[in-house]
Amino acid sequence: MITILKKSLLWLFLLCFINIIAQEQNEKVIFIKEPNTKLQANTTYEFTIGYVALTDSDLAIDFSGGPSKFYAGTKVKVKKGQGIKKLIITTNKKPSTGKNYKLVLSLRDVNGNWQTTRTGQVINNIEIVKQAVKFSKNVTFSPLLVTSLPSTSKYNVNVSYITKEPMFIQAAIWEGGKWLASSDRIKVSPGQEEKQLTINYDRPLEGKNYKYSVSFGSQEEFNTKTYVTKEISGIKITKPEKQITIAEINDKSIQLSLNKASTILTLPSTTAFKYIKIITLKGKPVLEVENSKSIAITNLPKGGYFAITSNSNYYKFVKF
Repeated sequence: MITILKKSLLWLFLLCFINIIAQEQNEKVIFIKEPNTKLQANTTYEFTIGYVALTDSDLAIDFSGGPSKFYAGTKVKVKKGQGIKKLIITTNKKPSTGKNYKLVLSLRDVNGNWQTTRTGQVINNIEIVKQAVKFSKNVTFSPLLVTSLPSTSKYNVNVSYITKEPMFIQAAIWEGGKWLASSDRIKVSPGQEEKQLTINYDRPLEGKNYKYSVSFGSQEEFNTKTYVTKEISGIKITKPEKQITIAEINDKSIQLSLNKASTILTLPSTTAFKYIKIITLKGKPVLEVENSKSIAITNLPKGGYFAITSNSNYYKFVKF
C-alpha cells in the first residue's frame, strides 16, 4: 500500500510539474520526490529534480553543515528548456549524526558558482540519524506555487504537509537576505493536507531578488528556533496590475455593433493583441484568447458584454 501511495505521489508531482511548464515561463527547480527532513547517515544520496531553464545552465545540489562541517555536492549541465534529472551525491565518509545540515538545490550559470544562482530551493536544519528513517513531519511548497506575480498587498504561499502529531507552520517573504513579512503561524492537526498561508505586505515590490520561506515544527522547536525552514528563491514580482472599475470600463468603452448571426467577434487592430478578455456587465470573466484580433463567442449566452484587450482598449457589445 505504501509503495502504491509513493508511486501515486510521484506521478502527481510529475503531472503538476508538466502543468508548471505549461503555465509559467519563469525559471524553477523542484524536488520531484521531496527529501525527508531526517536522513540516515550514508555515503550516497539520490535526488530527482525537475527544472525549467530559460538558458543552458548548471543544475547543482550541495549538502553541508552539521557538527563536523560536512560538505558534498554535484552538478550537471542542462540545456535550455525543461526536464527531470537524477542527481547523486557521493562522498568518502558519512556525515556525523546531528542537526544543522543544509541541502541547497540551484539553477546556476554554466560553470558558475553559488553567486550565479538564478533560482533555487534550500532546506535548513536537516537532521542526520543512524537508523533508517521511515517517517517524519514534513512541509513542502506546492508544485503549482506561483513564482511570477504582480506586486500586491497579499502574497499566498501554498504548501502541503504531512505529520503524525500537531505542529505549527509559518511562511515569510524575503528580499535577498532581508526579511520583509510573515504570515500568521498556524497549528495543524495530524494528517496530510494542503494549506494556503497569506503574507500581508502593503509596500509595493518589484524585481527578481525575492524568496519565500516556510518554517515548521513543534511549539518547543519554534521557542528554541530549532524548527526546519525551507526556502524557494527566484520569485519574480512585477508592477501592480492596473485596477479599473466596471463603471470606468463602461464610461471608456466603444460600442460595437454585432450582427445577429455573428459567431466571431473581431476587434479593430492591425496587429494581434496579447490577449482579449470577455467579461459580463457585472465584471465576471467568461472568455479569453491570446495572440489574436478575434474571439469566438458562439457559446456566449445572449446579453451584454465587455471586451478588454492587452492594449487597455474597452469595447461593449450585445450578443443577440
